[in-house]
Amino acid sequence: MSLILYRTLWFLMTPVVVVWSLQQTITRRGGLTYLLERFGFANRTARRATPVWFHAASVGEMRLATPLISEALEHGVLVTCNTPEAHRLASATFNDKVTIRYCPLDYPQSVKIFIKQHQPSSVFVVETEVWPELYEQCHRDGVAIHIVNGRISDKTFRSVLARRWLYPGALKRVTAVWAREADDAKRFVAMGCPPEKVHFTGSLKMTRRVHERKPENPLPHRDFTLAISTHPGEERIITEVWRGVSSTSLLVLIPRHPPRVPSIIKALESDGFKVGRTSSLTAVGADMGVLVVDTIGEVDAYCAHASFVFVGGSMIDAGGHNVFEPLSWGKAIIVGPYTQNFTAEVEYLISKQAISIVETDEALYESWQKLAHDLVFRERLEACAREAYSALPDRVGDYTALINQAVKARG
Repeated sequence: MSLILYRTLWFLMTPVVVVWSLQQTITRRGGLTYLLERFGFANRTARRATPVWFHAASVGEMRLATPLISEALEHGVLVTCNTPEAHRLASATFNDKVTIRYCPLDYPQSVKIFIKQHQPSSVFVVETEVWPELYEQCHRDGVAIHIVNGRISDKTFRSVLARRWLYPGALKRVTAVWAREADDAKRFVAMGCPPEKVHFTGSLKMTRRVHERKPENPLPHRDFTLAISTHPGEERIITEVWRGVSSTSLLVLIPRHPPRVPSIIKALESDGFKVGRTSSLTAVGADMGVLVVDTIGEVDAYCAHASFVFVGGSMIDAGGHNVFEPLSWGKAIIVGPYTQNFTAEVEYLISKQAISIVETDEALYESWQKLAHDLVFRERLEACAREAYSALPDRVGDYTALINQAVKARG
């Protein structure tokens, strides 16, 4: 697709984009900052040199990028994201150590203003964020574009619009693609990226991470089981399984999208559950059965202290989510059958007998029951999880070396 046609389509879609942005501002509590920065009206105060730019679209990408950003702080770092949840996570993690902004929408003027204001030398885009206007303006202004832990989903690869029109021109502008899998590297080439720019580097998710310390237990007076990154439809499945198991443990839910929390609580209360939410929690009473986490940046703390963990997006066809977050704390893990977005990670854990995969709601009940009441079984799965995690390579070190080399090359 020519850039002129692309810009024309963006212009024609402006009323829809504005309405959508207002909706995001309200429902996801982005505030006026979200709205202004997405349209290129960035804060001009508190300026600092930010030659190194990391873009992590949402919470998942921000978690993935955090160790890389931490290793680059000495260079002066700009961090951008697309969602208020990712912005809050970055703010909680880095405070004033980096400059945090929302990435502008893909309008020519918005992108031009943003780049002129922050003047980055290199941008490191985490996973898959290909925006033709952004890439074009970076190329024109001499900003080197690197795609980190690059992946192309089945849905994107099958998309005629992406494969024939959106991706080819943009991918010709990149400096390098560091792909997470060999198949992803092939897909980037098939989508129009010059082969010499594509490198199979390995999955940043399949990395060994050393925890400096165990986080404080958020629920020191209650044993709890945990379900993270849940999607619509999964909360009801999980809570019914939990109720059927008749465990005295509290069930903690961390939905993938926090704006869904009110509707989740309403649905669970209508099903007869006593439900609390962390943002308004004063105490966890003995009668509380389910706690929904609607605060950002606490996944590690809950994973570290849970009895075991269910990873969502897998009982419904959403492709699954990162199983290595609970694995890093040596936890027994359950997932459903839909894990196609994390095929390599799940296959690795299967080879190590370090994960429980269930195909049906009934199988989920049986696995939950066994983990809740068979301590020997759970400890065996935990031991396999610890062994599997300790055998992982240091991908953070590999990517950090590549980033340092790229930054040095830009002077």
